[in-house]
Amino acid sequence: MSSRRLSSDRQQHPPIPTMDEDDNNSQTSQTSDTESVDLDDSTTTAALDPLLSAIDDLEGRIVSSLDNFKLHPGVKSNPSHESIHTELREALRPVLEIAAHVGPATARSKWRAAFRPSVDVALEEVYKRLNSDLILPVLLESVQSDVVPAKRAASLGFFHNLYNEYKSP
Repeated sequence: MSSRRLSSDRQQHPPIPTMDEDDNNSQTSQTSDTESVDLDDSTTTAALDPLLSAIDDLEGRIVSSLDNFKLHPGVKSNPSHESIHTELREALRPVLEIAAHVGPATARSKWRAAFRPSVDVALEEVYKRLNSDLILPVLLESVQSDVVPAKRAASLGFFHNLYNEYKSP
């Protein structure tokens, strides 16, 4: 009975490390500390690349504007706008500005040769992350499935407005 009790006590309490084991554990923890400092290249690049930081900021602004648009009740709520259509168009205006002007300008100004071979690669990355992966799919889904006709019309009108913005000098 007493041997059974001793074995159960051993299971409940971990063994006390000896001095040699303690040194090995401290070396292991030092190694893991330095490994956490030497993060993989993609995380380090993301922290240093000004374009990635700027794209993340623009994505946040776009998501906020699209959320406001999606949460809009679909009825005129601001008396200063002449109709629900102008109100919804104005709700999408920040998204249009980022997609057509701010995004490309950011790619040109934040581009660094250390991270991308050319400005065109930076522009393509901005277009893909902002327009292709975020703005266009969300608004296309709204065009196809939103229950409020005015919001469907505003989403569809966004594509026309974006085209016109791209055409303008």
